[in-house]
Amino acid sequence: MLFGAVLLLYAIPANVRMIPGALPYPALFPQIAAWLFIALGLIQVFFVNAQVQVPSARRILFFGLAAVLTLAALLLVDRLGYLPVMIALMAGVVWMVRERRWAWVAVVVLGLPVGIWLLFEQVLQRPLP
Repeated sequence: MLFGAVLLLYAIPANVRMIPGALPYPALFPQIAAWLFIALGLIQVFFVNAQVQVPSARRILFFGLAAVLTLAALLLVDRLGYLPVMIALMAGVVWMVRERRWAWVAVVVLGLPVGIWLLFEQVLQRPLP
């Protein structure tokens, strides 16, 4: 919930350029994502009745690895472009979760980045890095 609030109150206003008359509104998709973070966080707070468990060292290691991969993608996306970096990031994530079903691997590693690129670059005509 806190991450969604930070996105709405600081990150989106500080980083999204406003284009007069542009449809859809440039901040629309980031704002939808921020509100989803808040709504899903609220659902977890009020409706999930789970015992608190300390994660294992392996889970903490995987979380750290995912954070490092995401940071590397963030740093490389301007130099190498969106598609190669996101395909590599998705391949890393698929490897981490040990997905072996080839259809799912193809959808996640190729379909997701290419689909997002097509939606934003081609359909909505909004540039990605």
